[in-house]
Amino acid sequence: MIAEPELVHLPNEILLQVFRRLPRHDIFFGVAHVNTRFRSLVHNNLKTVRLFDAHCHVNIVDNRPLTKYREDGTDPIITYSFTLFDRRGPEFTQKRRLCLRGNDTRYKELHVSHFNDSTMQAQFERAGNGHDITVSPTTAQTLLSYMNLQAIRIQVRKQCKPESIRIEDDFFADSLKFLEEKCCRVEIKSLLLCSKNPLFSWQLGQKSLLKLSNLEGLQNLILENMTTFDPNFLKLPTKNLASLQFRLDPRHRMEFDQMTSSPITGDILKTLSNSSVARLDFSAYAEVSQIVSMISAVDMCCFIENWHFSPKPWLIKGISFNSTVTIDDFRVAVHQFLPKTFATPIPYCRFQTRHRKSMDIVLEFACYGNGTATQWIIRTGHLTY
Repeated sequence: MIAEPELVHLPNEILLQVFRRLPRHDIFFGVAHVNTRFRSLVHNNLKTVRLFDAHCHVNIVDNRPLTKYREDGTDPIITYSFTLFDRRGPEFTQKRRLCLRGNDTRYKELHVSHFNDSTMQAQFERAGNGHDITVSPTTAQTLLSYMNLQAIRIQVRKQCKPESIRIEDDFFADSLKFLEEKCCRVEIKSLLLCSKNPLFSWQLGQKSLLKLSNLEGLQNLILENMTTFDPNFLKLPTKNLASLQFRLDPRHRMEFDQMTSSPITGDILKTLSNSSVARLDFSAYAEVSQIVSMISAVDMCCFIENWHFSPKPWLIKGISFNSTVTIDDFRVAVHQFLPKTFATPIPYCRFQTRHRKSMDIVLEFACYGNGTATQWIIRTGHLTY
């Protein structure tokens, strides 16, 4: 009887096929520590084995230190915190979509920062009141190479004066460059950009805007307190973008005590309409009545017309924004620019339009009083008979 070959005697090609079917933890914390050959085999084929889905929280405090700023993402003002996702967990989808911390509690959070001489320092977070566990730079870089980065939250607190030379900066592009160099894969599905100082808003530089526009795989984008961000000057990666949220945290809401116009115009409706991403969820400061968009009644009519004549029904989860357009203004625009059947009024301040190819799918415009402005909500649904 011929004996079965031992595992260590199998060719590399067969071993790789075996490794690719193992759980992530067994690959990196088991197989890779068996012997030098297995370790080299895993590390030389990181692009083809299963990696840890990860979330990174980038925290930047721009206090203009005396040392020159480093543009490779290793400046001391930038800190990185990594957590892992568990796809089997019940909160995986929601946490990744909202750019929250990873839901895999089996692994500690890894903090990475750099000294003035660009030397990396890393610690594992310890629960309770204990001190964090120091990790060597070599070990930290090895752990980062096991990650597939899927969600990033970048928050910037500007502490320098408005006359600073860094009114616009490329913190986003610089930190992303560091992550792309250290992590095995960076496949960003969800991104949250947050400005923390109400008195000095974070503004992206040209390099960062270009980097953002090239994130073709981006599915969820949240812009928090980014009141100066103008999407009309940026080609948003809308090919797969199913969720786009402009929002304010409670502290920033207190800064708006009178009506303020946001840079959201009707062009954003045209961009979203041209992309027609299924189940789109778009919100432009809808929860803050003091911030109104510059979307006009004519823009809404054009959106209705584009949806009606689209090749197939475009299903929309929700498009919400505040506007100075009242329901009477909308009625006048509909009467002037659209056929009678394009916006049929129904009870409770709503209008419906049926798609030309699927008459049971309707586009609905609804408006509600929202303080001094009018909140408009656009969504699609199926008619019930």
